Parts: sequence; C-alpha cells; structure tokens
Amino acid sequence: MKIVSVLLFLSLLACEALALTVCEVQQYEPSTGFSPYDGSTVTVTGVITVPAGIFVPSQTSMYLRGLGDDVCGINIFTFGPGVGGLGLGDTVTVTGEVEEYVGGSGATTELIFSESGLANIRRADSAYVEPAVMTTGEVGREENEGKLVRVTGKVVGKEPPDGLTMDDGSGRIEINDFGEVFHGDSTWQSLGWGDEVTITGIVNQYDPSIPYLSDYQIWPRGLGPPYNDLSVPQCLPDTVTSWAVLEILDANDNEVAIFCPECPGGDRQVKIKYNGPHASRVQLRIFDGYGREVATLSDYYILCGTRVYEWDGRNELNERLPIGLYHVVVTATEPGTGKDSQTTAPIVIGRRLK
Repeated sequence: MKIVSVLLFLSLLACEALALTVCEVQQYEPSTGFSPYDGSTVTVTGVITVPAGIFVPSQTSMYLRGLGDDVCGINIFTFGPGVGGLGLGDTVTVTGEVEEYVGGSGATTELIFSESGLANIRRADSAYVEPAVMTTGEVGREENEGKLVRVTGKVVGKEPPDGLTMDDGSGRIEINDFGEVFHGDSTWQSLGWGDEVTITGIVNQYDPSIPYLSDYQIWPRGLGPPYNDLSVPQCLPDTVTSWAVLEILDANDNEVAIFCPECPGGDRQVKIKYNGPHASRVQLRIFDGYGREVATLSDYYILCGTRVYEWDGRNELNERLPIGLYHVVVTATEPGTGKDSQTTAPIVIGRRLK
C-alpha cells in the first residue's frame, strides 16, 4: 500500500492521470471494500462488455474489461449525454475519476468520465467478448465486481419475474434480470427448480453495509446475438428417460465387469455412463460386497442427457479401493414427488500379481 500511496501523491503533484489496468483500479481495502484509487484521476484501456443503455436506458453507463490477462471489469459512468456509436467488443481508452458509489443498496466502483475522456477508439472485428468461466461459488468475491463471467448450474430458487438462484455444487449465486431483457421470454419464465442452465453476465453487488464485501449478483445482458446470455440444454428424444440408467464400459465402449488399474496393458479406468429422469437428483455411488457405501462419485441434478464418469477405482478422497467385488449404484430422485428409481451393476477391481 506504500507504493500505491506514493503513486497517488506523485500523480497529484504532476496533475496528471495515472495509467492503470482495470485490475489495479479494482483493488480494494479489506476494511471498506473501496479502491485505493478512490477520488483519483486515472486512465484505463479496455474492451466494452456492455454498451451504454443496456441495463439502464436512461443512463450513460457501460462496462469495460481489461486487455489480455487483465480480465477485471469496471462500470464506466457519465452524467452527460449519451456515448454514441460504441458497441460490444470495441476497444477504448477512458480517463476519469474513480468513485465508490454508495447507494441505498450497496457500493459500486465506477469511473466517472466526460465525452472528452474517451480516446483511442478501435472498432471490434466481431461483436463478442470472451467471459471468464467460473463456478457459482467463485463469483461472489470483490475482485470479480464488474467482471464478465459465465456459470453453469442448476436452479435452486426463483423470485419471479426478475431473479433466480443457481448452484453447481460449489455455492450459490443470484441472477437478476436488472435490465428486464428476459421479461416475457418463455424460456426464462419456464425455468424451474433443478433445471440446468448456463448464464453469462456482469457481476454486480448489493451490499448495504461496510465493508461492502458480500451480496453479489450476475446481471445477464440479453437473449440473442451478440449476447446469448441464457442457454438451456435441449433434451433430445434419445436422452430422455423416466428411470435410472447405468452402463459400465471400457475404452472401446464394450461392457465390462472387471478392471485392473495397475495391470500392464489393462484398463486404468472404466467409463460409467448414467442418466435419470428430467431434473432429477442423480447419485452415483460405490458399495462393497457387504452392501456398505465406500464412495460417492457424483451427486448432481440432471436436466437431460447421459453423463459419463471416468472411474479409476478410487473414492472421493483419492484413496484406492482394495481388490474385490463392488456394486455401482445409480439412484435418481424426482423433484417434488421424491420418487426413487435405482439400478446397479457389478464391477471387480483386480491387482497385478507380484
């Protein structure tokens, strides 16, 4: 922090803007959640991830991400007239004042600029910006504020018409249709508990209290091109089933009942292909010959389509199971009714003879 303070002091003496990356601006003080550059005039260069008017048509607010490995994002805001002609993927250099906007619902790091603060505009070859792919549990951190991200998980809560909650097993994240881009869309409205969905959007924050380090959300930007921020896997007829399905296959997709992970020339893994009814909770577990559960390989909600688990004879703690007879069990539990269906198949784990 001493280096940051010296840079701020020197920039004030020179009355010049600090040239920073977006990630540098998005640094934060743990005690407040504020950028150490709050109130400073800085210059950043980045790619537009949200053109002005997408989230709040009455305001000139757009989002920028850095260049190259600088994948951080920031809200660019002006109180003046609209910024015309800038689109998704355009590269711009912006000079303005860093402000920690604190409203009734939270705090947001912004860069306040005037039209004269835009320079070096380069038009995009294509209207697309690659998002940072994250787990749902990773998103809710201060360093991700303003970042364009993509998550995939199941719906575990819904607050019509604007919000839903997703979880991929790593933690929950709220999705908010802040720009009302999905109002009236049948796909968005029909999403229900247990449905699997992929969401792309900007990370924002609604935290009303210091240190402003919680209550993060993802704001999707739009339905169709160039955004495609809502994606739901489509169920093909041959992937839909009404009961638990299980196959154990070798590398050549032949059914197998024994494998030896340590044997020369033998299969080091088997492919466990499994499925369950639409939106069901599907557990993939291993039991020994005495009926005792020795491993849970997967416990997830399946929308549709066969999953494949490549198993090397170890449990979830990466411990190799002893030689012997085991049973692979798939249990599918339908949401709402709690109805179970189950199927099982034997598998023998062998060892190389010394």
